[in-house]
Amino acid sequence: MSQLKPMIIVLLMLTSALAGCTGTDGAEGIPGPQGETGEQGPPGIQGETGPAGADGQDGMDVNESRIAQLEAELASKDATIAILLGNISDMEEELEAVDNVIEMYYTMFVQIQNDINWQNQTRDLTMAYLNGADLTMAYLNGANLYYAHLRDADLRYADLSDANLNYANLENAHLRDADLRYADLSDANLNYANLENADLRYADLRDADLTNVIWYNTICPDGTNSNDNGDTCENNL
Repeated sequence: MSQLKPMIIVLLMLTSALAGCTGTDGAEGIPGPQGETGEQGPPGIQGETGPAGADGQDGMDVNESRIAQLEAELASKDATIAILLGNISDMEEELEAVDNVIEMYYTMFVQIQNDINWQNQTRDLTMAYLNGADLTMAYLNGANLYYAHLRDADLRYADLSDANLNYANLENAHLRDADLRYADLSDANLNYANLENADLRYADLRDADLTNVIWYNTICPDGTNSNDNGDTCENNL
Protein backbone atom coordinates (compact mmCIF):
# COMPACT_ATOMS: atom_id res chain seq x y z
CA MET A 1 0.00 0.00 0.00
CA SER A 2 2.86 2.34 0.76
CA GLN A 3 4.37 1.68 -2.68
CA LEU A 4 1.03 2.10 -4.52
CA LYS A 5 0.56 5.66 -3.38
CA PRO A 6 3.66 7.05 -5.07
CA MET A 7 2.86 5.18 -8.25
CA ILE A 8 -0.61 6.73 -8.42
CA ILE A 9 0.94 10.22 -7.98
CA VAL A 10 3.36 9.58 -10.85
CA LEU A 11 0.52 8.41 -13.13
CA LEU A 12 -1.49 11.51 -12.34
CA MET A 13 1.44 13.76 -13.14
CA LEU A 14 2.03 11.99 -16.50
CA THR A 15 -1.65 12.26 -17.33
CA SER A 16 -1.63 15.98 -16.58
CA ALA A 17 1.47 16.52 -18.71
CA LEU A 18 -0.02 14.64 -21.69
CA ALA A 19 -3.21 16.60 -21.39
CA GLY A 20 -1.32 19.86 -21.55
CA CYS A 21 0.63 18.82 -24.66
CA THR A 22 -2.37 17.69 -26.77
CA GLY A 23 -4.81 20.36 -25.84
CA THR A 24 -4.16 23.86 -27.31
CA ASP A 25 -7.34 25.58 -26.38
CA GLY A 26 -8.18 23.58 -23.28
CA ALA A 27 -8.39 25.02 -19.83
CA GLU A 28 -5.39 24.89 -17.58
CA GLY A 29 -5.08 21.59 -15.82
CA ILE A 30 -5.71 21.17 -12.13
CA PRO A 31 -2.43 21.11 -10.18
CA GLY A 32 -1.49 17.87 -8.61
CA PRO A 33 -1.52 17.32 -4.91
CA GLN A 34 1.39 18.83 -2.81
CA GLY A 35 4.00 16.33 -1.77
CA GLU A 36 5.04 15.89 1.78
CA THR A 37 7.54 18.34 3.22
CA GLY A 38 10.92 16.77 3.76
CA GLU A 39 12.72 16.83 7.08
CA GLN A 40 14.86 19.91 7.87
CA GLY A 41 18.56 19.27 7.50
CA PRO A 42 21.15 19.98 10.22
CA PRO A 43 22.38 23.65 10.51
CA GLY A 44 25.51 24.64 8.63
CA ILE A 45 28.82 25.59 10.25
CA GLN A 46 28.94 29.27 11.36
CA GLY A 47 31.51 31.28 9.41
CA GLU A 48 34.11 33.59 11.02
CA THR A 49 33.00 37.09 11.98
CA GLY A 50 34.37 39.69 9.60
CA PRO A 51 36.25 42.82 10.72
CA ALA A 52 34.29 45.84 11.95
CA GLY A 53 33.06 48.16 9.28
CA ALA A 54 34.89 51.40 8.49
CA ASP A 55 32.01 53.49 9.76
CA GLY A 56 31.79 51.93 13.25
CA GLN A 57 34.04 51.40 16.31
CA ASP A 58 32.90 49.35 19.27
CA GLY A 59 29.34 50.26 18.51
CA MET A 60 30.14 54.04 18.54
CA ASP A 61 29.54 56.17 15.49
CA VAL A 62 32.75 57.66 14.04
CA ASN A 63 31.44 61.22 14.51
CA GLU A 64 30.72 60.61 18.20
CA SER A 65 34.23 59.20 18.62
CA ARG A 66 35.81 62.28 16.98
CA ILE A 67 33.72 64.61 19.13
CA ALA A 68 34.87 62.79 22.27
CA GLN A 69 38.49 63.09 21.11
CA LEU A 70 38.11 66.80 20.42
CA GLU A 71 36.46 67.36 23.80
CA ALA A 72 39.40 65.63 25.49
CA GLU A 73 41.87 67.82 23.57
CA LEU A 74 39.87 70.92 24.46
CA ALA A 75 39.89 70.00 28.16
CA SER A 76 43.68 69.54 27.98
CA LYS A 77 44.11 72.94 26.32
CA ASP A 78 41.84 74.56 28.92
CA ALA A 79 44.08 73.15 31.65
CA THR A 80 47.17 74.52 29.86
CA ILE A 81 45.52 77.93 29.50
CA ALA A 82 44.66 77.93 33.22
CA ILE A 83 48.33 77.25 34.05
CA LEU A 84 49.48 80.01 31.69
CA LEU A 85 47.00 82.46 33.21
CA GLY A 86 48.33 81.60 36.66
CA ASN A 87 51.89 82.22 35.45
CA ILE A 88 50.84 85.54 33.93
CA SER A 89 49.23 86.56 37.22
CA ASP A 90 52.44 85.72 39.09
CA MET A 91 54.48 87.68 36.55
CA GLU A 92 52.17 90.67 36.88
CA GLU A 93 52.67 90.65 40.66
CA GLU A 94 56.45 90.45 40.20
CA LEU A 95 56.36 93.28 37.66
CA GLU A 96 54.29 95.36 40.07
CA ALA A 97 56.89 94.76 42.79
CA VAL A 98 59.67 95.74 40.35
CA ASP A 99 57.73 98.87 39.41
CA ASN A 100 57.45 99.78 43.08
CA VAL A 101 61.20 99.34 43.55
CA ILE A 102 61.92 101.42 40.43
CA GLU A 103 59.55 104.13 41.65
CA MET A 104 61.24 104.12 45.06
CA TYR A 105 64.71 104.46 43.52
CA TYR A 106 63.46 107.14 41.15
CA THR A 107 62.07 109.11 44.10
CA MET A 108 65.39 108.75 45.88
CA PHE A 109 67.23 109.86 42.74
CA VAL A 110 65.02 112.93 42.40
CA GLN A 111 65.58 113.77 46.07
CA ILE A 112 69.34 113.40 45.70
CA GLN A 113 69.27 115.51 42.55
CA ASN A 114 67.28 118.18 44.35
CA ASP A 115 69.76 118.09 47.22
CA ILE A 116 72.64 118.44 44.80
CA ASN A 117 70.93 121.32 43.03
CA TRP A 118 70.20 122.98 46.38
CA GLN A 119 73.80 122.52 47.45
CA ASN A 120 75.04 123.94 44.17
CA GLN A 121 72.74 126.91 44.57
CA THR A 122 73.90 127.45 48.15
CA ARG A 123 77.54 127.55 47.13
CA ASP A 124 77.28 131.24 46.41
CA LEU A 125 75.57 133.02 49.30
CA THR A 126 77.41 136.26 49.03
CA MET A 127 75.73 138.85 51.26
CA ALA A 128 72.85 136.42 51.84
CA TYR A 129 70.35 137.55 54.48
CA LEU A 130 70.07 134.55 56.83
CA ASN A 131 69.56 136.16 60.21
CA GLY A 132 67.85 133.72 62.58
CA ALA A 133 67.80 130.98 59.91
CA ASP A 134 67.65 127.34 60.98
CA LEU A 135 70.68 125.82 59.29
CA THR A 136 71.13 122.92 61.68
CA MET A 137 73.31 120.23 60.08
CA ALA A 138 73.42 122.26 56.85
CA TYR A 139 76.01 121.13 54.33
CA LEU A 140 77.82 124.33 53.39
CA ASN A 141 81.23 122.93 52.66
CA GLY A 142 83.14 125.38 50.47
CA ALA A 143 80.17 127.77 50.28
CA ASN A 144 80.77 131.45 49.62
CA LEU A 145 79.23 133.35 52.55
CA TYR A 146 81.17 136.51 52.04
CA TYR A 147 79.45 139.33 53.97
CA ALA A 148 76.54 137.00 54.76
CA HIS A 149 74.08 138.03 57.47
CA LEU A 150 73.96 135.12 59.93
CA ARG A 151 73.07 136.87 63.14
CA ASP A 152 71.25 134.54 65.59
CA ALA A 153 71.39 131.77 62.95
CA ASP A 154 71.29 128.16 64.17
CA LEU A 155 74.34 126.46 62.65
CA ARG A 156 74.69 123.57 65.07
CA TYR A 157 76.41 120.56 63.51
CA ALA A 158 76.68 122.49 60.23
CA ASP A 159 79.50 121.64 57.83
CA LEU A 160 81.23 124.97 57.12
CA SER A 161 84.61 123.52 56.31
CA ASP A 162 86.46 125.48 53.60
CA ALA A 163 83.61 128.03 53.64
CA ASN A 164 84.31 131.70 52.94
CA LEU A 165 82.93 133.62 55.92
CA ASN A 166 85.05 136.66 55.38
CA TYR A 167 83.28 139.72 56.89
CA ALA A 168 80.26 137.55 57.74
CA ASN A 169 78.09 138.67 60.63
CA LEU A 170 77.87 135.70 63.02
CA GLU A 171 76.89 137.69 66.09
CA ASN A 172 75.13 135.48 68.65
CA ALA A 173 75.17 132.60 66.12
CA HIS A 174 74.86 129.02 67.43
CA LEU A 175 77.95 127.20 66.09
CA ARG A 176 78.08 124.41 68.63
CA ASP A 177 79.59 121.19 67.14
CA ALA A 178 80.04 123.00 63.81
CA ASP A 179 82.80 121.94 61.43
CA LEU A 180 84.82 125.08 60.66
CA ARG A 181 88.04 123.49 59.51
CA TYR A 182 89.93 125.62 56.99
CA ALA A 183 87.09 128.20 57.07
CA ASP A 184 87.95 131.82 56.33
CA LEU A 185 86.60 133.80 59.31
CA SER A 186 88.87 136.76 58.88
CA ASP A 187 87.19 140.06 59.81
CA ALA A 188 84.04 138.11 60.77
CA ASN A 189 81.85 139.29 63.63
CA LEU A 190 81.68 136.45 66.21
CA ASN A 191 80.54 138.57 69.14
CA TYR A 192 78.63 136.29 71.59
CA ALA A 193 78.87 133.37 69.16
CA ASN A 194 78.69 129.90 70.71
CA LEU A 195 81.66 127.78 69.59
CA GLU A 196 81.21 124.95 72.06
CA ASN A 197 82.67 121.68 70.68
CA ALA A 198 83.33 123.42 67.36
CA ASP A 199 86.28 122.32 65.24
CA LEU A 200 88.35 125.35 64.13
CA ARG A 201 91.49 123.57 63.00
CA TYR A 202 93.38 125.59 60.40
CA ALA A 203 90.59 128.22 60.36
CA ASP A 204 91.58 131.83 59.60
CA LEU A 205 90.42 134.12 62.44
CA ARG A 206 92.62 137.11 61.71
CA ASP A 207 91.01 140.40 62.76
CA ALA A 208 87.79 138.59 63.68
CA ASP A 209 85.70 140.04 66.51
CA LEU A 210 85.93 137.37 69.23
CA THR A 211 84.33 139.40 72.01
CA ASN A 212 82.28 137.32 74.45
CA VAL A 213 82.72 134.14 72.39
CA ILE A 214 81.72 130.98 74.24
CA TRP A 215 84.70 128.63 74.18
CA TYR A 216 84.18 125.17 75.63
CA ASN A 217 85.98 122.06 74.43
CA THR A 218 86.66 123.99 71.24
CA ILE A 219 89.44 122.79 68.96
CA CYS A 220 91.54 125.85 68.24
CA PRO A 221 93.07 126.69 64.84
CA ASP A 222 96.45 125.37 66.02
CA GLY A 223 94.85 122.01 67.01
CA THR A 224 94.90 122.58 70.77
CA ASN A 225 91.82 122.48 73.00
CA SER A 226 90.39 125.69 74.46
CA ASN A 227 90.02 123.93 77.81
CA ASP A 228 93.79 123.64 77.95
CA ASN A 229 94.27 127.32 77.00
CA GLY A 230 92.34 129.05 79.75
CA ASP A 231 88.98 128.35 78.06
CA THR A 232 89.81 130.43 74.99
CA CYS A 233 91.42 130.13 71.59
CA GLU A 234 92.33 133.81 71.25
CA ASN A 235 95.96 133.00 71.92
CA ASN A 236 96.04 129.90 69.75
CA LEU A 237 95.01 131.15 66.36
